[in-house]
Amino acid sequence: MSVAVATCPRCEAELELPYLCEGCGELLRDPPGGLNAFERFGLPVRYELEREELEARYLRLSRRLHPDKQIGKPAARQSRALILSSALNEAYSLLRDPRQRAEHLLVSSGGKTADQDKSTPAAFLMEQMELREELEAAQAKQDSAALANFSERAQREQGACYEALKGIFADPAFPTDALLKQAREQLNVLKYWLTFAKDLAK
Repeated sequence: MSVAVATCPRCEAELELPYLCEGCGELLRDPPGGLNAFERFGLPVRYELEREELEARYLRLSRRLHPDKQIGKPAARQSRALILSSALNEAYSLLRDPRQRAEHLLVSSGGKTADQDKSTPAAFLMEQMELREELEAAQAKQDSAALANFSERAQREQGACYEALKGIFADPAFPTDALLKQAREQLNVLKYWLTFAKDLAK
């Protein structure tokens, strides 16, 4: 059974992206239900991506969608270019940041947001409370060696979270409920360590 290929209503060329014909430059509306950030760039929906490919696609598409390109065109086309350009910029911001990309992939796959599920692994919050007390003591004493160790710990823990997320998202079984739950917990833990590192820099 053949799969219907979307074509441009203007020039009838096959569309690589549902909202833009790169052949004739026709600007189209997003499909019903919208697009996630990966689909916006025509990229596979997965956590790991090639940064260079993302950059190249962003530069190419942002040039095609830039509102300045629509000067003198009908108002409806100018408005559509503005909407599409804004959506592209938002998707780019999401995908280039590994934490936001993970959050977006999780929620797009049916997982819960941080507001809906704040759970962390057992004993993690107690460990964080104890660590905070130690940090405050080190800051009060201006103990540079201890503060340096805290900084190294924060970076190491962040790296461990990202590696865990890579493994979860790459699991062939993803997105099962169990894996969605694991990803949510890892992202919640990551948020704690990012905040911890930020507080260290104060």
